[in-house]
Amino acid sequence: MAGGEGTRMADTMLGILITKHENLGHIAGLVTAARKAGHRVRIFVTDEGVKFTRDPEFVDLLRDGGVEIAVCDYMCEVLGIGERSEGITYGSQYDNAGMMHQCARVLVF
Repeated sequence: MAGGEGTRMADTMLGILITKHENLGHIAGLVTAARKAGHRVRIFVTDEGVKFTRDPEFVDLLRDGGVEIAVCDYMCEVLGIGERSEGITYGSQYDNAGMMHQCARVLVF
């Protein structure tokens, strides 16, 4: 089994890297489809994308479980986003590196 030796498809994790504050409909659709297929989803948000932390529709992606969201706390600070959304990890690019390492596939927005 090339690329995923010993890993069942239902055990794979999809990574989503978000750098822009756009395409929420596409991102939400991908998360929903991945969860329906039994995949876990890990999202890392940086740059202008951290503005999504203020969007209830984005934060709502956490509701069904199987989805982790981490954001770059430094970029939140740079853009003046001081309020924190429950369920989101406010970390660093180390969280991004972890996502890249742990996910079978990563999509970038």
